[in-house]
Amino acid sequence: MSTTGDFIELVKRTGNRAVKVNAPHGLDIHLTESGSDWLWSVYSVYGVLAIMYACFFFYQEFKNGRQLTKFALAGPFLISLFEFFQYYTYASNLGWTDIQAEFRSEDVSHSVTNEYPNVRQIFYAKYVAWFLCWPIQLFMFELAGSTINHTGEFFSTWEMIHSLLVQIIGFEYWVISLLVGSLIHSTYKWGYWVMGIFVLFVVLGIQFKRQIFDLKIRGVSLAMYCTAIIVILLYFVCWGLSEGGNAISPDGEAVFYGILDYCIFAIWTGYLCFIICKYGEWPEVAQQPHQQQQKQPNEDILPVKVLQAESPRASGETAYEDQDTHVEDDEEETRQQTNQSFVEEASQRV
Repeated sequence: MSTTGDFIELVKRTGNRAVKVNAPHGLDIHLTESGSDWLWSVYSVYGVLAIMYACFFFYQEFKNGRQLTKFALAGPFLISLFEFFQYYTYASNLGWTDIQAEFRSEDVSHSVTNEYPNVRQIFYAKYVAWFLCWPIQLFMFELAGSTINHTGEFFSTWEMIHSLLVQIIGFEYWVISLLVGSLIHSTYKWGYWVMGIFVLFVVLGIQFKRQIFDLKIRGVSLAMYCTAIIVILLYFVCWGLSEGGNAISPDGEAVFYGILDYCIFAIWTGYLCFIICKYGEWPEVAQQPHQQQQKQPNEDILPVKVLQAESPRASGETAYEDQDTHVEDDEEETRQQTNQSFVEEASQRV
């Protein structure tokens, strides 16, 4: 009996003790053991993905695979590594700060801080991971659109750089606006939420035009992109229910954000990596916009120049040159006549 009791106690000790070891202090609304268990499962998935992408990358290195495949594998590996780091911090009940909620939706019956509304636990570590992951995700999306089904088409390097920079800066602005808003107690936090929505809608419009009309994505890729837009907009809903409105607990917040991160940084990223490695080909890239369209006018100008060079009277300059040549010919003829007269006079004297 004592042996069985010791075994059960040992199992309890080897379980998830993150919330007990890193216990929240000065908080009324905080992560529990159930929420931490879910976060550890997400952490495990990203750990497996990071190892898998690393193995694929080194396999391509050893067999001297395509450079495009190496580029495609590096992105998901870094994203998985950042999310792996973030969810370890999140599941360990670390990387947080305490902020008094604006609304009393999730208030506890027995407050520790005696603050009403209660003090809520805000995890800022996830925003750091999003700030690092989104530029890579957008690069993967642009790479997939540029390398698939564009045989013979010409792309401008500057257009690619411009589009990618606008998207990256817009998404980083969105992440920072949500982070700053979550750290504010008063109702002014919703101003940052609105600014983030406005900028994101503008960037999504630019991205939609780029992907649909310029890169012409179709089929499954288009369906995946439309689904990704819906998931991205759900981040605002989750923020409004958790850090903003205090309508759901930190455990519900962890589940909501975990599912969204699964969809974006695991499923969508894996799909982009797969289609680039399977169907991607290096695109034709120009240094100047619309380089192909500029070639034809230059070719039309060349025959005109040749015709001008062949015409003896095409310009005033050539006319002057012909007049000078005619004067020189007259002088040479006069000189020859003078020499001939001199020779005739000499012969008569002899």
